[in-house]
Amino acid sequence: MSNEEYVPPQPTAEHNRLIEHAGTWNVQCSFYMDPAQPPMEVEGKETVESFGAFWSTSVFEANMFGAPYQGRATLGYDPEAKQYVSTWIDTMSPMFFHFTGNFNADGTVLEMSGDGYDCMTKQMTSYRTVEEHKSPDERVFEMFMKMPDGSDVKMFTHVYTRAK
Repeated sequence: MSNEEYVPPQPTAEHNRLIEHAGTWNVQCSFYMDPAQPPMEVEGKETVESFGAFWSTSVFEANMFGAPYQGRATLGYDPEAKQYVSTWIDTMSPMFFHFTGNFNADGTVLEMSGDGYDCMTKQMTSYRTVEEHKSPDERVFEMFMKMPDGSDVKMFTHVYTRAK
């Protein structure tokens, strides 16, 4: 095949949605460590960049438990599977997370799910994320973990506000 015959893939409308996240975000984090206690409140920052026409990458930074904390994510859209795909790694866990999902019918909420190892229970469990796009400058991201009894427990809420 010559170079003239190759037609590279083109971004879809779903890929174009990834551009909405590009920029710097102030993040108000609420971590629910103990359901009997108020959440731990932490301020963070996330920088999201487009990575070509098909992906976004992000770096999340905060201080947790008196130590610097970083997380890195990728987000893209798989046109063959017709779903968004995401990965997550961070500096406080040796685990790799992979999520898949889609937006709701009106395009305001991206719900994703995936399985991963829980360092506390020392077993695989299911996770679910819900990200509501309230405006181009505000989004709310929540993560839930499936408990052994089948119930979901909220792990955290992050409120993102675009930095000015």
